[in-house]
Amino acid sequence: MKLSKDKRFIDFQNLLSALRLDNFPIVVEGKRDTIALRKLQIRNPIIELNDGTSVLTTVERIFQDSGASSEFIIMTDWDKTGNKLAKQLILYGEASDLKPNDDFRRKLSKFTDKEISCVEELATFAHSLGK
Repeated sequence: MKLSKDKRFIDFQNLLSALRLDNFPIVVEGKRDTIALRKLQIRNPIIELNDGTSVLTTVERIFQDSGASSEFIIMTDWDKTGNKLAKQLILYGEASDLKPNDDFRRKLSKFTDKEISCVEELATFAHSLGK
């Protein structure tokens, strides 16, 4: 059953509101993802994977900055590469005694229902829902 456009807009806004409230660091693939999240008023600290360091180095930096048992949000794309990166972040994060959170990414993947497949398209998607 398809949701009405108004219901989808409200559900999407609720998902973004929950993300904003968490204020945990968000790990994205690159700069365009950061730009898209900022357009959606996401003010969490953002860590970009495509900064020339390895995924393991990125997780180690999160551990050093936040300490053991800290949570971070995985917001890689929901394509093949993004799925691979998310699995690595979960594996390395758990091995480093961190709490990787893939919930928002999985919910967005399901919510966008193959209309988009990457974080950088979220702002455009949100705009199309709001019309």
